[in-house]
Amino acid sequence: MTDVDPNQPPDLHADTHPSRYFQERLLDDPTDADAWQGLHISYADMAAEWREFTDAQTGYAGSVRAGLRHAEPAEWAVEICCGTGEATPHLVAAVPRVLSCDLNLPMLTRHAPVPGVLWFAADVRQLPLGTGTVPLIVSLNGVFNPSEIARVLRPGGQVLWCTSFREGTPLYVHPDRIHRMLGEARSGEWSAKGEAVGHGEWSLFTAP
Repeated sequence: MTDVDPNQPPDLHADTHPSRYFQERLLDDPTDADAWQGLHISYADMAAEWREFTDAQTGYAGSVRAGLRHAEPAEWAVEICCGTGEATPHLVAAVPRVLSCDLNLPMLTRHAPVPGVLWFAADVRQLPLGTGTVPLIVSLNGVFNPSEIARVLRPGGQVLWCTSFREGTPLYVHPDRIHRMLGEARSGEWSAKGEAVGHGEWSLFTAP
């Protein structure tokens, strides 16, 4: 991790970061096993220092808290790519029941102590969730896999996709592109709204 001024967004060299490279490969070809493995290895390598890094960032998960104010009430929610759980307390404060998952066990086992959360290991390529069942999916700096998100989301369900540093986030995908790809994954008209918050950004998409 890079030492940064907590009052300024860190320069993570997002344009050339391995995470950006692998995410772009996966958007082009979701079956690219080498890209999935590259992401898995790189985040496992960062796990030991992850909380130290995120704790030093002012408002790291503020976009999640702000975006949840615009989401429809949900009886439960799934947080994907939860990492070490920086966004999870904000989700628990807004939703009665929360399931938080990540494939990366070195990250997941270092999660923040948030009571009442069901933590589990899961791959965003194949979530252990029923088709059309989830009312709300939330992710902060997650890996975007539109086909699986569209599969598990219920009709009228919502996706809150957040970043900590907007375009400076290595796993950044522009909201317009997310909107388009969700529409390709599930036909019908998806609504979208969002805004910048601090260094980050939230985008809320509602399924047809």
